[in-house]
Amino acid sequence: MTAPLKLAILETDVLRPALKPSYHSYGRMFTTLLNSVDFSGNIEVFPVIDGKYPESIGDFDAYLITGSQHDAFADDDWIVRLRAFCKDVYEAEKPIIGICFGHQLLAHALGGAAGRADRGWGLGVMTYDFDDQARADLPAFVDQPEPVSLLISHRDQVLALPPGAETLLTNDFCRYAAYHIPGRVLCFQGHPEFTKDYQQALLGYREGDITAEQMQAVVESLAVDHQGERIARWMRDFLDTRPQ
Repeated sequence: MTAPLKLAILETDVLRPALKPSYHSYGRMFTTLLNSVDFSGNIEVFPVIDGKYPESIGDFDAYLITGSQHDAFADDDWIVRLRAFCKDVYEAEKPIIGICFGHQLLAHALGGAAGRADRGWGLGVMTYDFDDQARADLPAFVDQPEPVSLLISHRDQVLALPPGAETLLTNDFCRYAAYHIPGRVLCFQGHPEFTKDYQQALLGYREGDITAEQMQAVVESLAVDHQGERIARWMRDFLDTRPQ
């Protein structure tokens, strides 16, 4: 019998104090999300923002990097350390999933680039189409080549993909909304772990960053279905099909 997959979640932020009682942490959000799609592995959370890491890369079969309010391309000591650690994980051929900050950090660490987007803040629910090449050659972990709608909260984006990466999802606002390196890396700009009530709570912190008209459009976008569990199934199946 195959042993359960061991997944390390690298937690890269701490929730605002007002939100902690209701939402706890990003590690908890991802654990809840993966449990909702019957992920059968064992999950352990490491708050790398506080310098807590696995003792050895080999202790885990796969890694997931969470979102964060920080810049993935910044030179803060803990971010530089995390980029180096993720490069080591990649070179050890451990599958890695990156979400938002994690999506950007992996691109930056593996030879691509991330930075401040000239389009400003992306908030609410956004819908993405499949890249033409991905649609023509659908990865095994993808259910069907139908558009994907996800909750988002970002002003940074991936500006260039790392070597070997292929675009999965795209739209006019975010060219590299999801990408993968076959069998190695799977990344999303959107937040499958978010719920609409958590997103609504976050919007209160963005009122000074966008106009009233933009905020109204963001609020109206929340009427669109959020397909977080669909992406969680992709993540689960990506990990299940990893090289043994």
